[in-house]
Amino acid sequence: MRESPHIPVLLKETVSQLITDPKGVYIDGTLGFGGHSEAILQRLEPTGMLIGLDLNPNAISFANSRLSTISDNYVLHLINFKSFSKILFQNNIRNIQGFLLDLGLSSALIDQPDYGFSYRNNGPLDMQFDRNGNNSAEKYLNQVSEVELIRIIKLYGEEPNAKKIAYEIIQRVKIGKMKTTFDLKDAVCRVVPERFQNKALARVFQAIRIKINNEIEILHRTLKLAVEFLNTGGRIAVISYHSLEDRIVKAFFKSNSIKCICPPKFPLCSCNSNPKLKKISKKVIIPSHIDVKENSRSRSARLRIAERL
Repeated sequence: MRESPHIPVLLKETVSQLITDPKGVYIDGTLGFGGHSEAILQRLEPTGMLIGLDLNPNAISFANSRLSTISDNYVLHLINFKSFSKILFQNNIRNIQGFLLDLGLSSALIDQPDYGFSYRNNGPLDMQFDRNGNNSAEKYLNQVSEVELIRIIKLYGEEPNAKKIAYEIIQRVKIGKMKTTFDLKDAVCRVVPERFQNKALARVFQAIRIKINNEIEILHRTLKLAVEFLNTGGRIAVISYHSLEDRIVKAFFKSNSIKCICPPKFPLCSCNSNPKLKKISKKVIIPSHIDVKENSRSRSARLRIAERL
């Protein structure tokens, strides 16, 4: 088997706390090249099961070769993790013991020009996870209004120069110069001082990618649905890489673990609230210095884990 093109982030921390019953069913909603799934499968008993989901056919193929050397109690599907319930019903599974989401892009995808995720390589302005999709970044940028684009870059990229960048992008759209990743890169670099360009580029590419893939809405919906499928004592683990995603996960875990939602002024609790989750990690888990040294792209990773009550 070829060497994996992706190093799994926070591998030991994630797997050791995710698996509470080696006989249970576990979903790796972001299979990638199978790094986390391999570690999960190695810990499962013969009656346990792993379900891996991904939208990258090359990753599915690689992961299948990797996992097949361990056992055969797994199934892989070329599908977005938002549709995990469909796979469960197809396999006549009603409950799961664990759910994992690693929301980062693999190095292999970032470095592949055809996907258009990186400003470091020139390629089509695509950015879609689903290769059969019809909502590319090029199509989006050539249709969006300037006001909406400012909002998206601010909201999903948290970029302070959003207004200047959006204006420049729209000007280039008007003359047919927004078709490749370098077209977008040039628009950003034209209005952002050189010392801030790398951060601005990362934020703008991130914002547009999040928008066209509907990532935030899908994350919200998936977290909510995953909790409903978890067995009591089952766990959900999420690794995020930027503050927006991490805030969503943090807020979701918090809101579902609160025992009382009565107004502070109420003398006695009358809400009869039943929390669904218990936070396993009181503080966010981050990579060690050794992890970051081995994989520099892991430095922004944040792991949160919660257990179904």
